[in-house]
Amino acid sequence: MQNHEPAIECAQIVITLAITSQKGGVGKTTTAVNLAYALAKRGWHTLLIDTDPQGSVGLSLSERARKCPGFYDAVNTGAPALPLILQTRLPELELLTAGQTHSFFSVAAEGINAEAEIRRILSEVGQRRYDIVLFDTPAGLGGLTGSILRHSNFALVPQQAEPLGLRSIPQVLEALRFLRRDGSQIELAGILLTMVQQDQPQAQDVIRELRSLLPGRLLLDAMVPRDPVFLQASSAGVPLGLLHRHPPASAHVFDQLAAELEVRMRLKSPTPDTNEFTRLMD
Repeated sequence: MQNHEPAIECAQIVITLAITSQKGGVGKTTTAVNLAYALAKRGWHTLLIDTDPQGSVGLSLSERARKCPGFYDAVNTGAPALPLILQTRLPELELLTAGQTHSFFSVAAEGINAEAEIRRILSEVGQRRYDIVLFDTPAGLGGLTGSILRHSNFALVPQQAEPLGLRSIPQVLEALRFLRRDGSQIELAGILLTMVQQDQPQAQDVIRELRSLLPGRLLLDAMVPRDPVFLQASSAGVPLGLLHRHPPASAHVFDQLAAELEVRMRLKSPTPDTNEFTRLMD
């Protein structure tokens, strides 16, 4: 089988991270929006790219974002991607919306080489000094998602904390192994448990089973709780950290997640400090 081009074509892009899952409804978009915000708040220049044909990121953030041209416009027309990138009020966070899909069931127009277009878009994005490019992908591991994974450095897999969800994890791990055998550089950054109900015995059983079954430290320490506040934030068009003056407890999960991923993805500090500590007083 033919080898493919390396995942990163421009040295300026330090990391590409795809948030992916075999099934929908596991909290991919919630994770993408809140993780991108957490990374940006920690000083990383972050680009969030929505590749879900439902345009879930745009729906979660603003009326303007959901109507703007974006990723699929660039893929289907060959238009430059950089002019389509939107600024946010946080200077370190930018957004490329899904834009207008060719159709819900066929996201790439006929005759379009989606994989070549993804390489082109990544090459364009490399002209800006992003630290991390984060993809929110469609559910499933084939088609466009497979192409994005092939050209990503890392995959983050949200997994609902329920017994049925355990069945999809071996499929995800096998898909990543296949991509690596086929020449991809992708690594698993970790499996993130979502919609966790700590007071439910079933959820605790799932957590224990996963920790016993998964090799190494594939299961992340951060876990996203089931919390109505996520719906409130989505309705308001903001990440959890901006929902109230004092962020809800669930928002801090994404700070923990960002800190874990910094280590796992070998990110270097965006603001190096020559001092090991700062004194409170001279």
